Amino acid sequence: MKTSRYFILDEKERALLKDELLEDRFSNLLPKLMDDSGLDMWILISREYNEDPVLKTMLPATWLNARRRTIIVFYRNKEKNTLERLAVARYNIGESIKSAWNKENQPNQWQALVNIIKERNPKKIGLNTSKYFALADGLVKTDYDEFNENLPKKFQERLVSAEKLAIGW
Repeated sequence: MKTSRYFILDEKERALLKDELLEDRFSNLLPKLMDDSGLDMWILISREYNEDPVLKTMLPATWLNARRRTIIVFYRNKEKNTLERLAVARYNIGESIKSAWNKENQPNQWQALVNIIKERNPKKIGLNTSKYFALADGLVKTDYDEFNENLPKKFQERLVSAEKLAIGW
């Protein structure tokens, strides 16, 4: 009789493996998904204890929740074949997403986000809104309204649903 042995990783090793797999998805899957969906910027905005379902899958293994208002910006430059991963937050999100906001230099988080958008000048900005898929509809109305109040009109016209990208992720 043949027996199989399975090894169960301890919690610390599982967390390391999960974060390695997440980094692989950011590096190898996300650029293709963004290209396929026609988006050059994807913005995920989430509130602590009311996380966007997609954003929650991007948090490091040791995090239970987003913190305060967490904003992640992915910017895909197809010509240079690059993908920037930025957190408009006071902290890095694990090792994969680096903080791009210095609260002392720019106290307004929304303005810090708008500055990132202006610097990159994306053609299409995807937000997690969806009529048909709850998992792709994680942007709460309050954050949507505040974002729009701060976003210049020319960029408001570039906002689209990131439904296909969110479901693909």
